[in-house]
Amino acid sequence: MNDAALEVGVMLLSTPDAVSRASVIASAVVTQLPNCACAVHRFIQQDSEITWNVIGLAGDISPEPSATESGNRLMAPLVLEVPEILIYPSAEILREDYSHVHISRSVSSIAYVPLLQGEELAGAVEILFFSGTPRLQDLEAIAPIIQLATPAIIASEDWESQRQDLLDSVHRMSQLYDLEKSLNATLDFDAVTALVPEKAAAMLPCQAMHLWMFDGDTLRLISTQGEDATVEVGMTQAAGEGYVADMAEEGEGLLIAEADDQRLVARNSRLDAELNVPPVTNALLVPLMQDDAEVGVLEAVNKQDGVFDDDDQFLMMSMAETISSALKNASLMLAERKLEILKALVDVSTEITSTLRLERLLGIIANSPQHVLPYERCAIALDQRGKLQLKAVSGMATLPLGDITVERLNQLMRWLATETELVYIRQLDSAGDAKQEEIPGPVQEYFAATGFRALYAIPLSDDQGRVGVLTYESSNADFLDVPHIEMIKILAGQATVAIRNALLYRDVPLISLIEPLVRKKRALLNSRRGRWMTIGILFECVLFFSFFPLPMRVTGEAVVAPQHMVTIAAPFDGNVTAVYAHEGQRVTSGEVLGAINDWQWRADVASSEAKYQQAMLVMQNDLSRGAAQSGADREQAEFLRAEMERARTRVEGAKLRSPIDGIVVTPDLQNVAGKHLDAGNAFAQVLDLSSALVQISIPERDTLLMSAGEHVAIKLDSYPQRTWRGTVSVVSPEAKAEDGDRTFTVEVPLSNADASLRAGMTGRAKISLGWKPAGYVLLRRPALWGWQTLWNWIGW
Repeated sequence: MNDAALEVGVMLLSTPDAVSRASVIASAVVTQLPNCACAVHRFIQQDSEITWNVIGLAGDISPEPSATESGNRLMAPLVLEVPEILIYPSAEILREDYSHVHISRSVSSIAYVPLLQGEELAGAVEILFFSGTPRLQDLEAIAPIIQLATPAIIASEDWESQRQDLLDSVHRMSQLYDLEKSLNATLDFDAVTALVPEKAAAMLPCQAMHLWMFDGDTLRLISTQGEDATVEVGMTQAAGEGYVADMAEEGEGLLIAEADDQRLVARNSRLDAELNVPPVTNALLVPLMQDDAEVGVLEAVNKQDGVFDDDDQFLMMSMAETISSALKNASLMLAERKLEILKALVDVSTEITSTLRLERLLGIIANSPQHVLPYERCAIALDQRGKLQLKAVSGMATLPLGDITVERLNQLMRWLATETELVYIRQLDSAGDAKQEEIPGPVQEYFAATGFRALYAIPLSDDQGRVGVLTYESSNADFLDVPHIEMIKILAGQATVAIRNALLYRDVPLISLIEPLVRKKRALLNSRRGRWMTIGILFECVLFFSFFPLPMRVTGEAVVAPQHMVTIAAPFDGNVTAVYAHEGQRVTSGEVLGAINDWQWRADVASSEAKYQQAMLVMQNDLSRGAAQSGADREQAEFLRAEMERARTRVEGAKLRSPIDGIVVTPDLQNVAGKHLDAGNAFAQVLDLSSALVQISIPERDTLLMSAGEHVAIKLDSYPQRTWRGTVSVVSPEAKAEDGDRTFTVEVPLSNADASLRAGMTGRAKISLGWKPAGYVLLRRPALWGWQTLWNWIGW
């Protein structure tokens, strides 16, 4: 080994990659053999395919961009025969023989020196001479360099292969980390199942990726990514119906690499030949395991640019572990959500079965499930002779007449009255979405007016017919999932029974009292003594009901009406300089609550006073001299005095006073100091608590008994130990609707010296109507009800 070879060896050790080492070898050859160019070729043989690639150049040549490989006819003997040095003179060379390089000089000869690894051909060194034809002896100068070339290039390729394997492993680890991070970013089961095929297809490029999950003993395709006309989301497959279910039953991964496999042929038989859809030519399946139990299968079909191999199967198995963990977490979250829904359903069921008051029952059904059902509005309408009448809306204690929300719901109920089946209408984001169903006109108008995009209406029906309709609305088109819908259906069944019982209880309120009385009546009438006793009791009852006086009272819900409130406004523009009161402070009439800067008005007062004093001096001087000007001076002085009084009035107006006795109700009043107020802007509000007005709702059947001056006793829920007494001042001439019944308002003024009565307090009131016969007091309501019912049935 000569010095040139040692120098080349040092340079080879400093360059780790094969291309750089090939360039070093080519440069060394050009240095040793003058007036030439050199190209180093790498020989690759896979099965029967032979490939030559240029990996290093030196001299006056450059790679030809259009050349895909460097093999030519001159190099064929290196492959077909025993590799040895080949030398070709210019007469045997064609331009096509070195078309793989770009050269601007004429070539006189070409020599090929084989690169051997043992006895196998690893490559060749191509030397293009620009003058003369070399002899074999001339090429012996580069023999030491050639001996270093093959092991150096092979070692570099091995190092690059190991490095690439390491990079692939790191890349695969980062992909698995990204997969785990993405899947664990949410615990929503539907979101996780939709994300699994998408992320898996990104890690293993293929035509389609499918996620199968067990539904009992069969597999169901939950989600998919890509195009595969042989399957569709929602389809099921049992053992014996396809290789996916068969593989799931065995519990081992499956790799199908042959396109003519009978399992793939059977699957592709479902394709329509006219659609020109690519068939499934290779498939890879791995099981998804959770705690030694198989929960599903991850399937990839038609690998991109090739066929699935063992490395792909190992990658899929690694992904399956992460996917199984994410599905387990999402399943636990789904189970907890279902448990929460079941608990809420039990609570709601307990509440609706604990009362027979229709109004309270409807309120519970509309409002109680709101913490587990993601609706924005719930409404209940009851069937009345084929028409739906709105009875309850979530978030609304009453249904005020004329309210736009109530009117829109009434219009919707008129349309729902014509529907006998469950209605689930969604307005999706995309107008051209294939899943978008046609929306009926009334519902479309309702969505446009309210902003809602989803309506779920379920009829409340039993064996006696329709009881009503229960509706849920939301601005999110996908606000309900399967557990929510299941809960609504169960709740609707329970609500139907509860509402039917409440309606029967309301229609026959004395049924629990009548039945035992009937049994006792039969026992008494079975004996003669019992019959006479019954007649005596009936006679005594007639006397009691006809002549025995009882106090007659009418009861109703009492509400303390809002008291008199006064707003103190700025009399003119200015900044608030001082605030002398705070929220909750008691003030008296005329007490100063604040002040506005009055320096301008004080200056006007000083100026007008000076002018007035000057006018008085002038008038007195003219009077002392008896001048005729004294009369005009008097008028001028009076005018200036009036101006002075007006200026003083403006200064006094800068003090913001309370016009009444009461309590300051403006929050954070101290923060107004320093702020600018325009004329008429509110500064503070004072509430007059010296008196209160109580409004009592009286049923319309008792309104005719009401008149001004009737004595009233009131008990409020806030003060159950106190009783307020007063007299009726006004009976409202107009009725209002409350919980389906109409009532009239009776007003009773009360003294409120201790400010204990506050607006909004509720309670019960009893209005005394004097002494009436016991029959009138006790039997008036049943008699009116019976009379009205009889008239409704028969009529005359």
